[in-house]
Amino acid sequence: MMRSIPLGVVCTLLSLRSLAQLPSTDPLNAHFAGLVVFRVDKHDRLVLDISDQGTRIRQDDMDPLDLDPSAIDLAPEEDGIVLKCRTDRSQCITKEIFKLDVVRVTSRVTIPRPPGDPDATGAVRLLKDWLAAAQAHGDQAENGTTRPSVRKNVP
Repeated sequence: MMRSIPLGVVCTLLSLRSLAQLPSTDPLNAHFAGLVVFRVDKHDRLVLDISDQGTRIRQDDMDPLDLDPSAIDLAPEEDGIVLKCRTDRSQCITKEIFKLDVVRVTSRVTIPRPPGDPDATGAVRLLKDWLAAAQAHGDQAENGTTRPSVRKNVP
């Protein structure tokens, strides 16, 4: 005989799942205007698709809880914005470079500066705010639990 789960329990569980979702990447996507497309995958990892002249050239994959919000900054010599792993989470970013057909694991990545934001202050602020909101949803960064990469061909 099957037992039914009370409707109240189901509703509570569903509402808890919706509270745990990461913040929307829409403001980031609007600001970067297609140069970098941000999304959160089904494993709650931040995925960045980087394009050059309309062609996707690279995809970066990272757990937002492993990133250091204070390290997000403009790198003028690279003409881009640097994202770095927390010091205790080295090698937290996987970067797939399509032209080379290779996946690399790294502690930092540079993304293009968005058009219309010459000093990247708006982009840096948006990234820091998004990351702070994402990290507020989980305590993984504090309790030491890491999630492995979901890429199939990571060395």
